[in-house]
Amino acid sequence: MRDLVLICFIVGFVVASFRRPYFMALGYIWVDFLQPQKLTYWFLNSAPLALIMALGAVAFYVFLDEKQRIRLSIVQVLVILLVLLATINTFGWALVPEHAVVKWDWVWKGLLFSVFLPWVLTTRRRVEAAAFVMVLSTAAITISGGIKTLLGGGGYGNVSFLVQSNTGLYEGSTLATVALCFIPLTLWLYRRNTILKRNLLTLLATAGIIFSMTLVTVGAEARTGLVAGAALVVLLWLGSKRKLVLAACFTAAAVITIPLLPESFTDRMSTIKNYDEDMSASTRIGVWKWTIDFVKTHPMGGGFGVYRINQFDVDMQRREGSADNMASRDVTIKKEARAFHNSFFEVLGELGYLGAMIYVAIVVLALHATWKLRNISTGDPESDIWFRDLGTMMAISMIVYTVGSMFVSIAFQPPYYDLLAITIAATHIARRERLANKVEDKFGPRVRAGGIGAPASAKA
Repeated sequence: MRDLVLICFIVGFVVASFRRPYFMALGYIWVDFLQPQKLTYWFLNSAPLALIMALGAVAFYVFLDEKQRIRLSIVQVLVILLVLLATINTFGWALVPEHAVVKWDWVWKGLLFSVFLPWVLTTRRRVEAAAFVMVLSTAAITISGGIKTLLGGGGYGNVSFLVQSNTGLYEGSTLATVALCFIPLTLWLYRRNTILKRNLLTLLATAGIIFSMTLVTVGAEARTGLVAGAALVVLLWLGSKRKLVLAACFTAAAVITIPLLPESFTDRMSTIKNYDEDMSASTRIGVWKWTIDFVKTHPMGGGFGVYRINQFDVDMQRREGSADNMASRDVTIKKEARAFHNSFFEVLGELGYLGAMIYVAIVVLALHATWKLRNISTGDPESDIWFRDLGTMMAISMIVYTVGSMFVSIAFQPPYYDLLAITIAATHIARRERLANKVEDKFGPRVRAGGIGAPASAKA
């Protein structure tokens, strides 16, 4: 039954694409996020769905969709360079080639498709549709995890989602970070989308999705989620015009929920302040030190999955004795093949100094792109609000993702690059509307307005 439902979804995207070609790109996003091939028992589980949908999206765009002449932005060029470097690295000098090829197989597709996406998202409605697919695909996973958490199925490494997997969005720390960074996008869709009307049903749906995204963070018991969640709360408060009201709401929520949190959650979060007594935290620091030493002798990195060759000693304190007579002693434990647990060190170790510089540049320029989107003027006050709010929420989402990525290896996960693609696409749309309204752009021309007779937002 599950197989038939998923096949119907895929067929639906394909059929709809003959009328609206951009639906094929939406289908790719859905496949990339939800990974339906992992949810099936036959047929789809061996099919390269992501590649098929990506090629289909390009074909429908080339042969059926209307074209906009868009220049590559600097950040898109950097993403292409990152993929090129990863490809050369994987097939050139990867130290663990069998694992490097597996990771490269999904990295290049996800990143290159994010570069292609702005050519498809040429109207405001298309941007909204892509955002809906991202949010709802993530919500499908968080709702299942949230329900199991409420039923007592939570716990670090124990909470299960739609499928038993530890890759992509089905990994607890990754999902916690992505879910939290999608909360601002969910709020923006409720406030500004033109596809669904604001009513009680959409309000309840929005509240339910946000609740599930928050709940799954608790269920995963990932300290990454606590840090990213704190960043989200601070950024939403700073961006609010009603700071006192929002502060009161956050305080009330904390007072109500903290006593209800499971003991396993509070115990795990408390280890943050005693990292030298926690094996996981001490191991992460050990991996980071190993990575710094590794790139001194391998400046171009060791390829995807190079962490599998690491070996290092972890110095930590171990408490012994009873509660009344507790003593600590220093111990040294040998560790090997431990993941990076940090996106910067992930890129540094796998792609070397050059890859790390490209990655940092992408992160910085992505935030700059949200700032430009927030400040661009189209000459239409209603449109300006749509773009300004999107730019603000994209900035919050990217910062939350970046904060979370300091504690989990998600440098190459597609959701971040898809958020970047939405930001770039919205900027191009704003500039076309500006040109149509004959408003001067203080950032300079980036898009040629050939063949544009009306603002892009007026078209489907």
